[in-house]
Amino acid sequence: MSLAVRKFERTKRCDGAKKKDFEDSMQRITDQVRWIDQKLTMKVDKKISQGFQNNQQEISNTKSLIKKMSTLSKNDTV
Repeated sequence: MSLAVRKFERTKRCDGAKKKDFEDSMQRITDQVRWIDQKLTMKVDKKISQGFQNNQQEISNTKSLIKKMSTLSKNDTV
């Protein structure tokens, strides 16, 4: 962003209206970047959460299978 400011200042077009237009444009760009960042953060958080839940479910299923196998093995020896 500072490159854009320096380039703008070099053109020597710093009259009030053009400077205000430039500031408004920069504010819109800043707002868009903030919105994109928030959206990306939410998507990443959702993916991580889904992955965690899937792993938890897989662990639970594995524990249940081990418990069932353990119970079957005890019944076979009796």
